[in-house]
Amino acid sequence: MPDLLAGSRVLALDTPRAVGAAESASFDATSTAYTTTSTGGSYAEVAVVFTSPTTGRVRLSLAARLINSGTGGSLITVEVRTGAVIGSGTVVDSAIDATGISHYGATFARAGIAHMLSGLTPGSTYNARLLHRVTGGTGSFAMRQLIAEPLP
Repeated sequence: MPDLLAGSRVLALDTPRAVGAAESASFDATSTAYTTTSTGGSYAEVAVVFTSPTTGRVRLSLAARLINSGTGGSLITVEVRTGAVIGSGTVVDSAIDATGISHYGATFARAGIAHMLSGLTPGSTYNARLLHRVTGGTGSFAMRQLIAEPLP
């Protein structure tokens, strides 16, 4: 994918707008696989639809408040798919621990992370959503945020 270098002519597709979503409500979950299901509280999906810039690169930033009922971990990450329908389309960035945040234990923590996703098709539409899991016990999740922003 082309880089935007000094002196380059910048077109609208080069820098589509950044998009974000947030949800403050708390919910509980017990699944050890990444999912959108909850076992209690007020779950609402946190997801965005974005357009890939000319470079095919975006920064995905996520944050959440996490706690676990015991010594287990509460984890949250992002999944990216093709198309504008949240949760549908071909997966282009899988929900994995390495691109998310985690907290182990029964004390509250607020954490965030950002990672670069590259190799996207310029001008194409993608959808991203937060998924969560635990390593054991019951995880509680709140104050979730997701931002997708184009990178030069």
